[in-house]
Amino acid sequence: MNSKEKILEELRRSRVAIARDVHAVKGEINIAAKLKRSVRTRPLAWIGSAAALGYILAGPKKRRAATKGKKGAVEVTPAAPRSGWAVFFSSLLALFKLLLPVLRPALSAYAAQRLGEFAAKTTR
Repeated sequence: MNSKEKILEELRRSRVAIARDVHAVKGEINIAAKLKRSVRTRPLAWIGSAAALGYILAGPKKRRAATKGKKGAVEVTPAAPRSGWAVFFSSLLALFKLLLPVLRPALSAYAAQRLGEFAAKTTR
């Protein structure tokens, strides 16, 4: 192999290395693809984070009851505040309602597996 062929081979290797590096940099810069991949790999973490962020941004609301005052005017008086446990359980119920359609296939598969194991044990 003469010097010209050596130089051409080195150029070819350099081009391949540069193309590989450019592809890697494009992959690191593509935030939308990274975000989609992250949501696909960890959907429960994203759903939980979204629910927590929504709760934090919305904040606990105080209920107000409307009462009639003088001359038919409506006055708004604050209702009794909810206790901490009521807020916790209502949030837990809302989260359960949100996650049930997502978790139903996994729960069904788990129940079928456990039922199969139980059936195998009882038939022995």
